[in-house]
Amino acid sequence: MRRFILSAGVLLLVGIAVFLSWASRATPQVRDRIVAALNERFESQVALDTLQVGIFPRPEVSGSGLALRHNGRTDVPPLITIDSFLAGAGLRGLFGTPLRLNEISLDGLQIRVPPGGVRITGDVNDHDDGEHVPHAMAPSPIFIDEIVSRTARLEIISRRPGRLPRVFEIHDLVMRDFGGAEGARFQAGVSNPIPRGRVETSGLFGPWHADEPGLTPLSGEYTFNNADLDSIKGIGGILSSLGKYSGVLERIVVEGQTETPDFSIDVAGQPVPLNTQFTAIVDGTNGDTFLERVEARINESLIVAHGEVARTEDVKGRHVKLDVEIDGARLEDLMRLAVKSAAPPMTGKVDVVTSFLLPAGEADVIDRLQLDGRFQLASARFANVDVQKKIATLSLRGRGQEDALPDGNSVVSNLSGSFRMRNARLSFSNLTFAVPGAVVQLSGTYDLRAEEVNFTGDLLTDATLADMTSGFKSLLARVAQPLFRRKGGGSRLPIRISGARAKPSFGLDVKRVFR
Repeated sequence: MRRFILSAGVLLLVGIAVFLSWASRATPQVRDRIVAALNERFESQVALDTLQVGIFPRPEVSGSGLALRHNGRTDVPPLITIDSFLAGAGLRGLFGTPLRLNEISLDGLQIRVPPGGVRITGDVNDHDDGEHVPHAMAPSPIFIDEIVSRTARLEIISRRPGRLPRVFEIHDLVMRDFGGAEGARFQAGVSNPIPRGRVETSGLFGPWHADEPGLTPLSGEYTFNNADLDSIKGIGGILSSLGKYSGVLERIVVEGQTETPDFSIDVAGQPVPLNTQFTAIVDGTNGDTFLERVEARINESLIVAHGEVARTEDVKGRHVKLDVEIDGARLEDLMRLAVKSAAPPMTGKVDVVTSFLLPAGEADVIDRLQLDGRFQLASARFANVDVQKKIATLSLRGRGQEDALPDGNSVVSNLSGSFRMRNARLSFSNLTFAVPGAVVQLSGTYDLRAEEVNFTGDLLTDATLADMTSGFKSLLARVAQPLFRRKGGGSRLPIRISGARAKPSFGLDVKRVFR
């Protein structure tokens, strides 16, 4: 019995010695298999500082200093770098085909997608639909059941010289079935710098396009909650968004919606509910976003826009360039964004067509915003009773009915004109304000920060000065009428409107009378 136990013990020790000797010799073999598999999968040259194969208590592979250079390029940073990794594996997985790892934990993962682009031949318009020919993928030489990375960084290098790379900070990344023919399922959190917040997303990534990494398929859904708009100078509110996306890294179609119940512009400081629905195409190689259609709703008013959000050289942030249309919106909804008054000074229906340019920069939104457009306001009434009565009186006098009692509620105004905005100042031209019996033609400016108006123009009335007055004033008006005669009948009075928006002064522009 003792001899049997002794023999078994000797055999066991010999077996362990042989196994350990095999395991020590297997490390270079495993290293070579991993390097070869990565080379083939990513069409890259692989550098690996260290690699160890452990046997007890379970097979595992660990290493550090992993770097993959796509196509061996040295003119751009490595495609993938990993500070260190630890992977569990079975013996069959280490030496079978494909190379298979169970769970791999990554530390210091960085992915830098090099500038690429779709190689287009023929008419460029033939490719505007964003469809790409599917890439015939060979079976992956490496398969990983699960990849876990608590922090990672994705940089997508722009094709345009001088553009900074598009950077995504990724947290709690979990990717399953990497190397499968259908791509890898993933979930992760992505830090969004402006506005500040965290995007939670899940979807399908891959299969990896080794020839052109920018053509790697990507699809999924996202949620973006409690994003602080105060990180954008000049506006405020808490934004939430959800949506879905699909495409390839360099052309991602995004459909989504946002809700901001307390959106505000600092110059007015009045929160309004803002909801949007949008369809956009994102160029992942530079972060430029092309907005095919955006529908923004403020209370009951709809704003429709299309354009782009693009990064500019040497300036922090992006510029926003849009074409905007507003059809039949409520004026009071829009004025809450620009006027501090709790009650809107005017109500009515407004149509607007304008270009909208918000250059990149550090200044407040209201100081950077540039507008060029035209508007038409119908059925307008002033909220201030005294102002509305003055409008009614103007209408009566314009028709020669000075003795009639004004009824402010029955008089509506029509307003139209062109506008241009620079440096928080609105400039108006061809501004026409009409009520029954009278038309006011103006040009001038409105300073949004100081809330001051400065307009000059003409008051055109159907009646003569004598018809608009009585008694001794009527005699003086007949004498002065030649100075104010209007071609075709009635009167033309040069006027000036200036002062604080809440209480402007309105009077005859005497200098222009004698000119």
